[in-house]
Amino acid sequence: MQTLKRLYTFSFLPLVVLLVGVFFSVLIAWKSDQWIDKIEAIRFDAASKEITALIQKELDSHVQLLNSSAAFILSSENMTRNEWQTFAKMHGLALNFPSLYALGYVPLVEASKKEAYEKKMAEDSAMAQYKIFPSSSHSTLFPITYIEPFTEQTAQILGYDMGSEAMRRQKIEKALKKGSVTITPKIEFVKQAQASEKKGFIIYMPFYYRHHSLQNEAERLAAAKGVIYSAIKVNTFFENILKANDGLVSFEVYDCESLSEETLLYNSNPTLTAPRLERSVVFSSNDTHWTLYFKANSVLHNQLNHYFPHIQVFIGILFSILLSGWVYALQRTRSRAYEIAEEKTKQLSESEAWVRLLFKTMQEGVMVINREGVITECNDTAKKILPSFNKTLIGTLNSELPWKALHEDGSSFLPEELPFMKVLRSGESQNGIIMGIQREGYPLVWMQMNAAPLYLHDNDNVSAVVLTLSDITNYRRSKYKLEKYLSMIDKHVIISTTDLKGVITEVSEAFCKISGYSKEELIGANHSIVRHADVPSSVYEEMWKAIKSGLIWRGELKNRHKDGSAYWVETIIAPRYDEDYSLIGYTAIRTDITDKKRVEELSITDRLTGLYNRLKLDELFAHHLSIARRHHTPFSIILLDIDKFKSVNDTYGHQVGDTILQEFALCVKAQIRSEDIFGRWGGEEFLLLLPNSPLENASLLAEKLRLCVASFSFSQVGMKTASFGVATFHEGDDEKSMMVRVDEALYRAKENGRNQVVLERLNFKESL
Repeated sequence: MQTLKRLYTFSFLPLVVLLVGVFFSVLIAWKSDQWIDKIEAIRFDAASKEITALIQKELDSHVQLLNSSAAFILSSENMTRNEWQTFAKMHGLALNFPSLYALGYVPLVEASKKEAYEKKMAEDSAMAQYKIFPSSSHSTLFPITYIEPFTEQTAQILGYDMGSEAMRRQKIEKALKKGSVTITPKIEFVKQAQASEKKGFIIYMPFYYRHHSLQNEAERLAAAKGVIYSAIKVNTFFENILKANDGLVSFEVYDCESLSEETLLYNSNPTLTAPRLERSVVFSSNDTHWTLYFKANSVLHNQLNHYFPHIQVFIGILFSILLSGWVYALQRTRSRAYEIAEEKTKQLSESEAWVRLLFKTMQEGVMVINREGVITECNDTAKKILPSFNKTLIGTLNSELPWKALHEDGSSFLPEELPFMKVLRSGESQNGIIMGIQREGYPLVWMQMNAAPLYLHDNDNVSAVVLTLSDITNYRRSKYKLEKYLSMIDKHVIISTTDLKGVITEVSEAFCKISGYSKEELIGANHSIVRHADVPSSVYEEMWKAIKSGLIWRGELKNRHKDGSAYWVETIIAPRYDEDYSLIGYTAIRTDITDKKRVEELSITDRLTGLYNRLKLDELFAHHLSIARRHHTPFSIILLDIDKFKSVNDTYGHQVGDTILQEFALCVKAQIRSEDIFGRWGGEEFLLLLPNSPLENASLLAEKLRLCVASFSFSQVGMKTASFGVATFHEGDDEKSMMVRVDEALYRAKENGRNQVVLERLNFKESL
């Protein structure tokens, strides 16, 4: 019984609220629905009338254009095509009449004067091919004479007799008889490229010789001069109407008063087949009659308006339910509030216990200092960082602590510089403060400290400051050692880093020392700043190919010092990656091997000329011959000899002869490629190794060298010449067989009079 009474007490008022709310919601929704239907009918009728007016306005604009055209023609006794074109440009047809397919001038030509008219029109060079077509049995012709815009499509109908089609002749003759505008039914523009623009209609405007007074049809026909016509593209014409309208009402246009697919002229919305709102209007203009069928599902800008009454009912009922539920809930809230308060108090106690545990076990030291400077809280980690103050830390004034706070440079913190004082003064956190704690008789402890304000009662005044401490003593020691090691590496190891394009980003002091450049000159410059011209491009191509593929490249490189001198380094270049393992650049580590290379150079260099000696030539000859044999690449050699060199030694002495050899070596070396190998073979004989050079190229080079030597003025002796033998690699060749052929070719050059280039003999190779 008590339960039923409580249920009745809690439910009666909510039930009354619910029933009243439902009643008024339904009543308001019914009235809204009636009002919406009325407004929609008014708007649909207004939109239909607006579209009808827009169609009439658009037709009137075309009729006005035809009136202007007729007046223009009558003002000129013999209008030319250029005058017609100028008239069209002045009216901006494309801009002002986008639906216009063509504006044309169609004179009335008697059939007996057809040839004379064609001949007259052909006098215009632009209309030399003018012909009236097709053939017609009518006594009068209506050929298209001028047309704008003059395009590739419209040019094809120039000369077309509009009277050759019965319907068009009927409309033209009617316009001439009545003296008024006529409009054709639906037609198709055959020459129109786009299918969507094929449908259209034509407006004809008659014009007469102005000195006649025209009272009836007979007089008009007798004074008829022709017609001006405007060919209209249906789709563009009515789409312009749509653009000027808000688009909520769609419409169909039929070419008569009956509605059928055959008479359909235009449909703005073919997908709308079962409209909620519809209306038909017969549109009459000039001599044409169109049926305008208007249709729409809704003419309200917000489509939700149709559902507004339903929404009102739904919201009203929902609000009534919520209101009754709220009333019911209020009566139960009080008892539930006590239960929640008790539960939250218990949760708060548990949360405080967890916070206390977290505070004590944190890996960072935590201290709380109040506005008076008294330490009120301190966790175990802070006590471990400051072990000598375990017993006296909590409750101690900060100013009474027996330590000295130091900056990184060793100077003492002033009282106003202490982090907690800055927070109390400004209310802003202090982060990343490095502080040293020094007390006599104890090791120096370095800490990284953060200080943050604590607001206990309001957000205006800082009640206390929370300090977090991290012991970084060991970190600073390690950092010092690392910096020391890095300094040693910087001074003694030749290191550089570049980006992906070879632009230097970092260099060591040792790199600056060996290259002669300062860090400022090197960083930002391309690594080619130390590239030596003697190093072939192929070496760098091979190097870039390797490191771009993520491989490590090793090799010896000859580099250029800032003063122009050379130094040698043994180099290791490795790719450099970021955290996402994306390639970001390269690191190069080098070892100075200049002294080693000098020793090697002495062992392979001819001391007199500075060229490779025979020992080195033999080694390189075998190497390049092996490459040619393995990869089937061309390889040629040139053996050259200074003509009558013995007479120089006999006449001028060996010192002059040595000078001639040196000048000869410089002359030849200046004409060859960097990859070509030039050396002294013995005495006055020199050998050229030409990798990747066929016999023809080697022959051309030999002839170039012969002319160069012959035109060179040598010290004391003047002009000298040289003889050249040329041979190339063939399958089965070795060093000996190639040298035999090239030596035999040089011998023939000497025998045939010297100062000439002689090629190897293949039959001589076969005899060997």
